[in-house]
Amino acid sequence: MMYRLLGRISISLALLFLLFACTEVEERIEEGSLQAGSISIADIQIEATGVESTFQDLGGRPIEISNFSGRKLIVNYWATWCGPCIREIPALTRAAEILGPEGYVFVLASDEPLDTIRSFIAENEFSGNFIKLNTFFAIHGIQAVPSTVIYDEFGQELNSWLGAYEWDSQELLTELRSF
Repeated sequence: MMYRLLGRISISLALLFLLFACTEVEERIEEGSLQAGSISIADIQIEATGVESTFQDLGGRPIEISNFSGRKLIVNYWATWCGPCIREIPALTRAAEILGPEGYVFVLASDEPLDTIRSFIAENEFSGNFIKLNTFFAIHGIQAVPSTVIYDEFGQELNSWLGAYEWDSQELLTELRSF
């Protein structure tokens, strides 16, 4: 009985933490831009395989990390209801503009429905490579949002960050370039 009570208390505290860490944002309608920096998702060659993909662009085309071969890929995992996620989107967009010409691609992946993502982007007038994760965050080792992962030109994970950052700061730009 004591263990059940402790378990319920732990779950309640975790839920409270999530509620305080993130704020809700209304759903929005309309498609956003799919580019950041000098490389956009439209520039990536994608072959339909008939197998369910890990990601999809906002038009429903399947995307895998291997589609970005030859480029460094930064994947930011975010949610429309997450305040810290929303606050870091402009910095991610600016970092993509700075590092895009150097062969870096930034994508922002949410596991929410496509319509929710598209609406959110349109109402907030965000630009960038927004994509949908076709499974749940936890399946990919993402325990909280925002989380960001950098992959090398061969699709190997190099590093990950938990939490929101000023991605366009000189310190982080230097760190990203060091991989």
